[in-house]
Amino acid sequence: MIKKKEKDWFKIKRYPHIGLPLKDIDRYKWIEEYVTSPQKIVRHSFLPFIHKPALVRKFRKKYNPDNGLIEIEHIDGKKKTRFDAEKKRDLYYACHLDSLIFSYYSFLLSKKYEVKIKENDLYDVVNAYRSIPVYPESGSSPNKCNIDFANDVFKYILQYKEKDFAVIAYDISSFFDNLDHKLLRDVWSDVLNTQKLPLDHFNVFKNITRFSYVDIHDIFEEFKNRIFTRGINKFGKPLEISRKIIKRVRYLRNQNAIAFCTKAEFLKVKGKLIKTNKFEKKEDGSYKKRDFGIPQGSPISSVLANIYLLHFDIAINNFIHDKGGIYRRYSDDMVVVCPLNIKEQISQLVYEEIEKYKLVIQSKKTQLFVFRRDGPKLTCGQEFNEQMNWNKNFVYLGFEFDGENVFLKSSSLSGYYRKMKRSVLRSKHFANRIFKKNKGEIFKKRLYKKFSYKGAKRIRKNIWSAKDNKFIKSDSYNWGNFLSYAYKASNIMVANKIKQQTKRHWNILNKLIKN
Repeated sequence: MIKKKEKDWFKIKRYPHIGLPLKDIDRYKWIEEYVTSPQKIVRHSFLPFIHKPALVRKFRKKYNPDNGLIEIEHIDGKKKTRFDAEKKRDLYYACHLDSLIFSYYSFLLSKKYEVKIKENDLYDVVNAYRSIPVYPESGSSPNKCNIDFANDVFKYILQYKEKDFAVIAYDISSFFDNLDHKLLRDVWSDVLNTQKLPLDHFNVFKNITRFSYVDIHDIFEEFKNRIFTRGINKFGKPLEISRKIIKRVRYLRNQNAIAFCTKAEFLKVKGKLIKTNKFEKKEDGSYKKRDFGIPQGSPISSVLANIYLLHFDIAINNFIHDKGGIYRRYSDDMVVVCPLNIKEQISQLVYEEIEKYKLVIQSKKTQLFVFRRDGPKLTCGQEFNEQMNWNKNFVYLGFEFDGENVFLKSSSLSGYYRKMKRSVLRSKHFANRIFKKNKGEIFKKRLYKKFSYKGAKRIRKNIWSAKDNKFIKSDSYNWGNFLSYAYKASNIMVANKIKQQTKRHWNILNKLIKN
């Protein structure tokens, strides 16, 4: 049995899926024994993922590709510089037992991958999906997040000894959707130090590459008149499991849904619900075998994305390190800091190496920033077709850096205020529909909690313990709101002006409420 302190892979999921959720009390009875047994995993039959498409609305500025200036359009007599764009992201959720199996094998792979990381001097290079302590010498240090990784790069830029140097940002197109299955299998074996995958690992590999899935809307329509739910009473204690009608998919969480159906019920109708990614349709209407892509959202996908580029990271890091620069990768976002005279050489190498892994770097998103040092002052600009725009800031992991100060990314800040305005208008709309004495009064506390400093404090959640028959403190937190993130960044980031960016939030929120 694995030591208790190493059981970070064991996390019971609560989202509705095929079959009822697992119980914490069964952890040592059968779940752990089953999941950690290679013989059982070899024979394990995985259930389909549930596919949930997510649409993300983004308001982006348009820039002239020749000089980097913002393009302005006049629509209905008004100047417009930001344009609405939707980005579709396909997420896949494994059933509860399958999710634990993926989590356990992710845990095993991560330990082997960390050995490779240290052997090849990549400890500071690969940042995403790893547990990297802020204070390595401390036994109870918190782990780094994107704030720390961005801050490390900004500090390196500030201390870089070259007078003029380049910072190049690359972005891999559709990273998870394009991982080649054969290359993934080979590097998976390499990380395990085996000639071929053990049978249990191969079964996991097979079901994460050639997987089947059910669209959430299809399974909901099939079982919406008998969804499994489990509410809680006024003391927070779980009630008995019951089945009820739920009218719309978006009400699942509000109605405390815990499962769409039992496994037996699903097997009766699976023929009309299941879809597969094993084949893709060609332009002429025929089908060909799909040998690339893994589902985004499964517990093992992140570590697979990391190990997939293991040898790419080694090649790029060794080359740039020898040239006196640094290379960092955060999932599909890569950044290089290097002497100005080798920028073309590095870009050529990056593009050539990434082709070996059947991936594509988005040329439109490749950005070349030039930093110029004039005494103690460091100035940032961006190059567009060999023309410099010295009013552009280096953008990395949600932050902007102008050579002197760090700021929150302007689009993140505008998104926060846009959501604030939309929530206030929504609150006013529903307040006017209440036919009671408090008609027209909005719930200010909810708005303050969501958008002001009053809701920015981190609070540990309490959960109901059936064993102790009382509430106990959990390991999870209510992490607050956008300002919690901003304040944390302000406390970590070098030479930042983040609090100045957010100091007007209270006046803006109250003005929206008043008007």
